[in-house]
Amino acid sequence: MSGWGMPSGRRLAVCLGVAGAFVLVAVMLGSPEARAQGCAMCATYLSNGQDPRAEAFKTSIIFLMCMPFVVVASAGGWILWMHWRSRPRRPSLRVLRAEGEGAS
Repeated sequence: MSGWGMPSGRRLAVCLGVAGAFVLVAVMLGSPEARAQGCAMCATYLSNGQDPRAEAFKTSIIFLMCMPFVVVASAGGWILWMHWRSRPRRPSLRVLRAEGEGAS
């Protein structure tokens, strides 16, 4: 135990929670107009639904948003596969039959 009478892992979690709460309050106290602003390119292209550039822009946004999840899932799947592959195999069970004892 160190400081504040709690383990260091719990102290870190408390500090991160308090810092996150302060950030959330600071964002919520800001002006709504500042939070509602988007980039000029998004406002220009995405407002025109029939423009093929708008569709391409939307597709690229989806692609860029999905890529981190695909990369992390691929790395995690590879790590799990390597872990399962390297596990020691259990020996196969042998069935012992009692002959002559009347068991069938």
